[in-house]
Amino acid sequence: MNRRFGRLPPLSALEGFEAAARLKSFSLAAEELNLSQSAVSHQIKLLESFFGMDLFNRVGRSIELTVAGIDFLDTTTQVLNELARGKRRMDFYFRPGSVVWGANTGFSSKWLLPRYSNLLNAHPEIEPWLYSDDDFFDLETQEVDLAIWYGDGSWEGVKSYKLFHDYLTPLYAEDRFQEEMKIKHFDDLSKHRLLHDERSEDWMSWFNQIEHPSLISSHGCNFSDSGLMLESATRGQGVTLGSLVLADELIQESKLVQPFDTIITTQEAYYLVEPAHTRIRPAVAKAKDWLLAEAKSFSAKFES
Repeated sequence: MNRRFGRLPPLSALEGFEAAARLKSFSLAAEELNLSQSAVSHQIKLLESFFGMDLFNRVGRSIELTVAGIDFLDTTTQVLNELARGKRRMDFYFRPGSVVWGANTGFSSKWLLPRYSNLLNAHPEIEPWLYSDDDFFDLETQEVDLAIWYGDGSWEGVKSYKLFHDYLTPLYAEDRFQEEMKIKHFDDLSKHRLLHDERSEDWMSWFNQIEHPSLISSHGCNFSDSGLMLESATRGQGVTLGSLVLADELIQESKLVQPFDTIITTQEAYYLVEPAHTRIRPAVAKAKDWLLAEAKSFSAKFES
């Protein structure tokens, strides 16, 4: 049977090798690791036997890395650092107050994080851990308690709770423009560069809703990331059909202005998702209830 990772060196010997290489001494490595010097020497010999080459030059009582040893030290250090980080994450899961969130980067930074203080003030016993990734989190294989997914809500193997739709409307940095360029009427949009993301057809939907389809222009700046598109708008580089979910804090801080009341609501929505067959812990239940309440308060502004 072929091993997925091929034939690996003895992993138990990596700590001894790294310590000896860093400290340039088998005895100091043994002292640091609370092992005997012979145990560290044995670990090094295991690795050298595995590779069929020396990793250290022994010169009297001193040692120095060979060229091969220098190369392998870099790999070993990376592996041990990753294992140490993984161990710290694993420790976190067993704390009573731990709650592991999973959400895409835009939602995490633009909507969830600005509200973290509300969660921490309401439930100081909760220790949140936020994973941000633009791919869907696999709740079966990734240790995530609660995830936020965007879609139609029809996923198998999970329980999903709708938070809110996305709400799109023109946004721009009003204070970046002279008075004659400020947007007061629909026709004023023709003076500006339009910013597009991968949902460029949304602009057409918005112009159709205001019954001004002739104003749509494909000329402008294009982005694959809606967060970058919002950043471009704050710099006065154009007008975005922005997400009021992701732009909420920017609007509150007056970095972006919403010139019109007309909003289009997306068919898909943000959902809070949890494993279907896992009994959630008390801390996770509190975090879930908090998020649902925050979402209800937020969406009431648009769906009343």
